[in-house]
Amino acid sequence: MLKIPADERIITDAEVFSAFDLNYPGLESVRTALDAGNMPAAKTALVHYFETRTNVKYYCDYRALPLRAIDTDSNPYLFQSSMGLAGSLKDFCLFAGRKMMNHIYVIPGRDRREVDLGAGYENLPHYNFFDDQLKKGRQTLDIFVRGVFCEYYSVLYHETGDAAVVKDAEKFLKLFWQTYPLMAEYTEPDISHFSLTEERDVMSAGWLAFNYISLLYTRVAYEMPVATTFELIKHLWFLGIQFRRFDTDSYRKFNHHMWERGIVPFALGTLFPEIPAFGAMKDHGAAVVRQHIRDDFSTEGGYSEHSISYWFGAALGEMVCRAVYIARLNNEPLLDEDTRERIEKSFSVTAAIAAPGELYPAMGDNSNPQIEPVLQAGIDAMQNHDCAVVMAVRHGQTIPEKADIPLDYCNDKVGFFCTRSGLTGDANYLLMSAKVNCGDTGHNHMDMLSVAVSVHGQEIIGEPYSRPLYHIAPVGDALRGYEYNMSSHNTVLVNGIPVQPDFIYAAKWGVIRPDSPVETFISEKNGCFVRACHSAYTHSRHVRKVLADRKKGFLIQDEIQGGNRTREPHIQRWNLMHDITCTQLDSRSVLLEKNGTRTLMLWDGSPTLRIWQKEELRPRIVKPGEPLTDIIDVSFRDENKFIPAGGLEPVRQSVLILDVTGGIPKIDDVNAFCARMMENAEAGNLSESLNLFAEI
Repeated sequence: MLKIPADERIITDAEVFSAFDLNYPGLESVRTALDAGNMPAAKTALVHYFETRTNVKYYCDYRALPLRAIDTDSNPYLFQSSMGLAGSLKDFCLFAGRKMMNHIYVIPGRDRREVDLGAGYENLPHYNFFDDQLKKGRQTLDIFVRGVFCEYYSVLYHETGDAAVVKDAEKFLKLFWQTYPLMAEYTEPDISHFSLTEERDVMSAGWLAFNYISLLYTRVAYEMPVATTFELIKHLWFLGIQFRRFDTDSYRKFNHHMWERGIVPFALGTLFPEIPAFGAMKDHGAAVVRQHIRDDFSTEGGYSEHSISYWFGAALGEMVCRAVYIARLNNEPLLDEDTRERIEKSFSVTAAIAAPGELYPAMGDNSNPQIEPVLQAGIDAMQNHDCAVVMAVRHGQTIPEKADIPLDYCNDKVGFFCTRSGLTGDANYLLMSAKVNCGDTGHNHMDMLSVAVSVHGQEIIGEPYSRPLYHIAPVGDALRGYEYNMSSHNTVLVNGIPVQPDFIYAAKWGVIRPDSPVETFISEKNGCFVRACHSAYTHSRHVRKVLADRKKGFLIQDEIQGGNRTREPHIQRWNLMHDITCTQLDSRSVLLEKNGTRTLMLWDGSPTLRIWQKEELRPRIVKPGEPLTDIIDVSFRDENKFIPAGGLEPVRQSVLILDVTGGIPKIDDVNAFCARMMENAEAGNLSESLNLFAEI
């Protein structure tokens, strides 16, 4: 019966050696030394084996001399320090590595939040679930114990060759092992945390194991004393063997279950065939991965979590890409025909909705991930054609005409409508959230029919505070509810209110989001038209229609069916992105300027415009002295259609969003112009609508 140790502090050298099949090719010298009772020689032989073994392939290998710089930027998702990144991963790792040399830990992400560990490391982070819950966040400890600092030291040493980096890395590893030994308080197969006293969840333990493995594929591990490198192998074995606890765990459809019970065991089994207890996990881990893909990824490529960050960044980029890549390098069966097709189509979605800028729009929990690392993950893991084409266009490469990627994408089973004027960095772009059968995942938002808009390549409308709200506002906080609720999205608040108050969504992660089906979608060379709706309010239906012209911009019409039951106006909300100068021109138009691009928003009818900022975001989400982004609220109703008894006549509001960088056009009768274009589009005469659009 397999014995799984529970206390990392007391594992012995003998336990580690006994875990290896000493008859495995390449371990002969280890066996000889052990037979002679020469433990130091056995350690030296084992370290040399890992320095030179070729029986398996890892996605990076920098063990050999001469020293080579680590390529972090070709596929950043193969490095955990890419979490939440914007810009060059190499630059970030070098920055964070130098900070580590000065006892400062940089939490991965575009914010580069720094934690002063203290001159004598007296300020190392800790979190006790029983004592610290709701008093402080757990994120700092959770990320810290994943061992991302291993990547910081490795990248810095391979870039500089400075022996002081290796010395500091060794010193810190010893401190880490002494300060954060894993002591499994919970050992049943269904656990999600090994410990709550010094909180260590299973997911973090898996990431730490990967960071230890990555360290073994750099020169850092072999420039340290043999005794320290053997300790690294010992701690890696201890972490890895913990995952055998899940051999009999029942399947659970959690977003992290694929990682903990599938990918990590599969990778350990594949990468360490000389450890029989690890090899025994491989097939079961692969089966769990396939089961999760069948359950979480639809046959059309959709993902159960309607969150771009968790779907493209975490599930595809950090997790699936890593597993598929390792399987492909080692000729291991992981995906079958069905699961391969689902992942292939899901990566195609990442190409179909790629924005013109550096980042995807924020939709769902967390921030907006970088586009090109996601595309590269699809290329490396699946050789995905669509990802390769979009990447090539973004880099100015000529592609065959037959490799053209459609500029419009619409699939409410996947969850998006997207339209683009092109694939280059100066394109106009609109993404709308439209999904059916959302289920109950923890990363849904009440963002039905919410849009993100870029004009001339510049992000204009979106969710500017999605990342800090998710990471700073704790569960139970009013701002947490605001993040999940409709008010922080770009949709319509019927009668000026969301479906439920914010506190309903503050209590836990995510929401059970209502359906928002697409009713009509037409695409032509010069533009497209979509009509989608949701009935979350129960007393009315919100219908959003988008007419997109490739050159000019967008016409968006919001129709509230049954919207005349009360006199309270509806609010069309637009959250503007950072660094935008917003100038109200008259009672129904604003000019938005950003980085030389000018965008006109022009409303029909007789709306009431209010430009404001959400002051409640200070000081936790937005620091004192930093500007708040503008929010445009457009109140609209139709007094002529108000029926106290509750008639069902629709109330409508349209807005033109135009690229006016070259000059502001004159539209004589905005009401008639918008009505004619939308009527033609609704009747299926899209070409006529686009001809009218071209007259602007």
